[in-house]
Amino acid sequence: MATLHRPAEIITLLQDIERRSQQGAAGLSQKDNPEGAWSAIGFRIGKHHMLIPLDHAREMFPVPEEITRVPKSQAWVFGIANLRGDLLPIVDLQHFLMEKPSKLDKRSRILVLNHPEYFTGLLVDEVFGLKHYGRQPETHDPTQHLNLIPYLTGSVFQQGTQWLVMSFQKLAEDPRFINAAA
Repeated sequence: MATLHRPAEIITLLQDIERRSQQGAAGLSQKDNPEGAWSAIGFRIGKHHMLIPLDHAREMFPVPEEITRVPKSQAWVFGIANLRGDLLPIVDLQHFLMEKPSKLDKRSRILVLNHPEYFTGLLVDEVFGLKHYGRQPETHDPTQHLNLIPYLTGSVFQQGTQWLVMSFQKLAEDPRFINAAA
């Protein structure tokens, strides 16, 4: 391997590596992602198994030990946590949707919304991880889960379980969600 001495040589090498990496990634995504295929994160609130499209969540992590309560806020505002130096407001999703507070345990997690305007975490009871599907979800039957309807985009049945597909974008646009002050 040749030794690089000048900054221009190093920059050229890095640009070449980046270009080849992007070409390889583009080829993989075209081969491995047939039309209609999609990926989601599976999670649970109460007895409801939920899915969110992978691009709706920025990250997930265990519930932090130190969460500060927010005075004069809605009951469903769980608190504020420090996430790598940024203050993250956390909403108890079950409490917001079903007016029943979540019970924390070792499986509880925080899902961070991937929304351009809102840096918000959602407390959920459990995260099942990444799930892959070969076709788009079916339209959701609105006669069930009435309190969830405004936030659902469809449902998927997998191994006898109904997974409700939720849109965090719709949640973030709900005036009730935006106005967390009591």
